[in-house]
Amino acid sequence: MAFFDPKEDVLDIKITQYGRHLLSRGVWKPAYYAFFDENVLYDSQHGGFEESTASAEGRIQDETMLLKTQHSFIGREQYLFDGTGDILDRVQLGAYDKLTTLPYHLGTTSLESTKSPAFKIQFLEGTIDDLENTMTGTLRDVTVAADTTTYSQQLLNIPQIESDIEFKISVEQPAGEKVKFESDPALTPGRRYADGNTVVVGPSQILLLVEEKNAPFNYENFDIEVYEIADATGSFGEEILTPLSFLKPLEMVENNLLITPSEAAKNAGRVRGTVPELDPTFVEYYFNINVDSEIDENIICKAVSKLKTEDLYADINIDCPDLKDLVRLNIYSSDAIDEDCPDF
Repeated sequence: MAFFDPKEDVLDIKITQYGRHLLSRGVWKPAYYAFFDENVLYDSQHGGFEESTASAEGRIQDETMLLKTQHSFIGREQYLFDGTGDILDRVQLGAYDKLTTLPYHLGTTSLESTKSPAFKIQFLEGTIDDLENTMTGTLRDVTVAADTTTYSQQLLNIPQIESDIEFKISVEQPAGEKVKFESDPALTPGRRYADGNTVVVGPSQILLLVEEKNAPFNYENFDIEVYEIADATGSFGEEILTPLSFLKPLEMVENNLLITPSEAAKNAGRVRGTVPELDPTFVEYYFNINVDSEIDENIICKAVSKLKTEDLYADINIDCPDLKDLVRLNIYSSDAIDEDCPDF
């Protein structure tokens, strides 16, 4: 590990091991960049010394030695593949690099705000089962020659919200009362047994209102990533996370240019126009995630109406009519008496 010489070096860029793997396959296409300051000690108390605010600026800008770019965060032995499941191993190593190295990039605060960016999350449907303010990583104690050595991941301050989904299942009898929930045709088997009964399954979902406060509002403010937690653990006892893929939609515009249907199908991973078969590597194999305009307004209005009956306030901007009194009318009908309006 060498020090960065500001008199000779201006910019130092290195590709990580996973980036080299993607580059070798021809699929490494960087599109974003971020800045980090994890090598800067702002508060001297965490370094075991005291200093004035005036002297901190000179120490940070002029006296702090900077190390050159570190591009490898995993031992070389992790890249000794045995020919079995190597593709999945590389994906998991890439996810480990992404989630545990340089996790805190510098954000952008709105110019009219004096507070740091923050997330505001409201549950319109569903409940919070458990909440942890921080996740400090996985620790494991190893005893070597009667001495205890503690290994750990990089400490991450990530709020954890746990919420479970429970589906409603009931038996419906032909002459009995109807179930008190709306059944989902996609989940209900539709089979009628010898006694005439059928099994119905009711939908269960989580509906969230997520906002980013104190930050500039952009068209796409959020990225959604889904990981599968495996039963196995890593060399330090950490959970192994496997990233899942979303089915890519057909997008006819790329870089503000109209492309052909064949190019759009290729970008969406559709060979000969066929949608890829769902397997455990896709999110849609397990559940569906809809955002913004993809969510039916009736679902949103129903959830908002339920919150109002419970005297809970939801900061949501949508026009929700009273669904119970919704009646379909014939716009060509009239309530006038025929004698008053004879036909001509």
